Amino acid sequence: MDVVNGTTSMNSTPSVPLLTSTHEPNSTNVSSSTGLSYNRPKFSAYATWSSNGVTLFNVSTVGMYPWGLFVDANNTLYVCEWSLNATQVWLEGSTTPIRTIRGGLFQPTTTFVTLNGDVYIDNGNAYNQVDKWTLNATTSVFVMNTVGLCCGLFIDIYNNIYCTQCVIHQVVTKSLNTNSNMWIVAAGTDCSGSTSNTLNNPRGIFVDTNLNLYIADCSNNRIQLFLSNQLNAITVAGTGAPSTINLYNPSGVVLDADGYLFITDSSNNRIIGSGPNGFRCLVGCSQVAGSASNQLNIPLTLSFDSHGNIFTTDAFNHRIQKFLKTSNIYKNISFDEDVGTMIPMPFNLFLILGTMINQTSFCPSTTWYTNAITFANSSTAGTNVFGIFVSINNTVYVANQQTNKVVVWFEGSINPDKILSGSLNTPYDLFVTPLGDIYVDNGASNGRVDKFSFNSSISTSAMSVPSTCIGIFVDISNTLYCSTFTTNQVVKKWLNDNVLTSTIVAGNGTIGSTATTLNTPVGIFVDAQVNLYVADSGNNRIQMFPVGQLTGITLAGASVPGTITLNLPNGITLDGNGYLFIADCFNHRIIGSGPYGFRCLFGCTTISGSASNQLYYPTSLRFDSYGNLYVVDRGNSRVQKFILASNSCSLSYNQPTFCYNALWYSNASTFASSTTIGTLPC
Repeated sequence: MDVVNGTTSMNSTPSVPLLTSTHEPNSTNVSSSTGLSYNRPKFSAYATWSSNGVTLFNVSTVGMYPWGLFVDANNTLYVCEWSLNATQVWLEGSTTPIRTIRGGLFQPTTTFVTLNGDVYIDNGNAYNQVDKWTLNATTSVFVMNTVGLCCGLFIDIYNNIYCTQCVIHQVVTKSLNTNSNMWIVAAGTDCSGSTSNTLNNPRGIFVDTNLNLYIADCSNNRIQLFLSNQLNAITVAGTGAPSTINLYNPSGVVLDADGYLFITDSSNNRIIGSGPNGFRCLVGCSQVAGSASNQLNIPLTLSFDSHGNIFTTDAFNHRIQKFLKTSNIYKNISFDEDVGTMIPMPFNLFLILGTMINQTSFCPSTTWYTNAITFANSSTAGTNVFGIFVSINNTVYVANQQTNKVVVWFEGSINPDKILSGSLNTPYDLFVTPLGDIYVDNGASNGRVDKFSFNSSISTSAMSVPSTCIGIFVDISNTLYCSTFTTNQVVKKWLNDNVLTSTIVAGNGTIGSTATTLNTPVGIFVDAQVNLYVADSGNNRIQMFPVGQLTGITLAGASVPGTITLNLPNGITLDGNGYLFIADCFNHRIIGSGPYGFRCLFGCTTISGSASNQLYYPTSLRFDSYGNLYVVDRGNSRVQKFILASNSCSLSYNQPTFCYNALWYSNASTFASSTTIGTLPC
């Protein structure tokens, strides 16, 4: 056992919140080509864990009230031992620690470990700082000022460290790529509160790869989601999030591979998990505190190993518990944990490839040619064409309302390669899974969504719907969504069962402009975290409903200053970075967003027309795998293809990174005078 007698460099200089921060990745990032430093296993909706935990270490090893716990990608276990003023490290399966980090620590509460083995530990209770021990180092390095202890620590994929300053009800962050000790506020004010921009005794935190921040807002009994660079949160579980689950002092939060929440519901003495079917209790479900193997007593933090087993600090039992995953069965699907992909069985195939739709990652300066190519006209797509889909192998599908058929072009084809009929009646939209199953709106008079299985010309009913599905989507959990614009709702059903009925996921059936109502919803999109995006056409806005929530957030359009004005938006899609692209129908244009905000891409005069650089009521839009954009130009009865011109991320100018105390000489040197550049140079 290697005992590290580290030294800490104490710095009592008060931290000053900055107004801006930079995110510059370097070689010490948490994320690399091999993945993350922590585990985000993929679970099925039916995953189960043993209700009886295995005690890995008790009070004789971890002392009284163990708090923070971290399991790295190699399944090495790190435990912050509050009463022992130490952090111990165990290799997978070992009962003897390989390392004890002790020197200079006082009552550490949380820890985070990067891919290169650097260990970051809270040392705020006495020293108001976070310390770092590099791999095998015998001394520590001070990396961040704090106000009191860090009740949560996290490092995102851009090497920014986050600290939950629970005593002042804030989460703060700083870049580890600079020498500055200053931090900026990521969430909360310095006063406790229960509004969307305040916290009350926040504890555990998690930052996903889109830089969205999840916080266990302990004394508010809720989990808050702060979208990247936002200071107003969405409540995703607990108080203020109806139809989720009641929480009592939640203290830890992590996400699985699909973005589902797992929570230590501390004062309810249990661990909660979420999935496509909502929230459920996993461990300690009697909610009675106790020391039996199926009980917990104030669990504080949790972490997964690579096998999906759950580790938790059972604080008031003074022990570390491990709950073994007992089943991860997918209905008609097997899961290969070594490669992280689903392996289809010989029946009812469904393959999740990490994406259901083309989502190219674009640079801020990406451009397309503004003069489009007409891909299909009224002779093939029909008059008043509405819906289009481009599959991940670049096959194009169009719902022809005039002939009540689905028209299919393989990549590179000029003429249709396949036409599907069935018993469709005025189909609006369609969606195609990676396996080639086609889901088509048939709600106008038949009240359903139909499915054409791969290579089949015969359709079957997939879901009952109250009216026309003007927008259709299938998410990564094999759930089918339909926006029914006449009933002002979005409904869904899971496709892995035989039930045809649907449930409401957005809107309450009445026209409205509140956060819980819709007015003629049209296009929809569901991201990999199962957040639902809705083109709320009649309200001239784009709404985002976080997973499991019936309250939407307006991302663009009406009531969102600083975005863009919309006029009956129809189609929406997201790129690989999560930025919105919108068919702004009655403005006859296509809008795109990026790190610098919204911009018009095509039809920017907002004047309707039939020229190659004009649109007339665009309704749907989809990318192919190359980043070309297909747009249904409904008023012109055609499908237009806008070719990607440039997707270079290189800048023609310099953007250096400066320290907060950077200085320049006040006396300049003359580089060029009027003899070379003339008078009044621009």
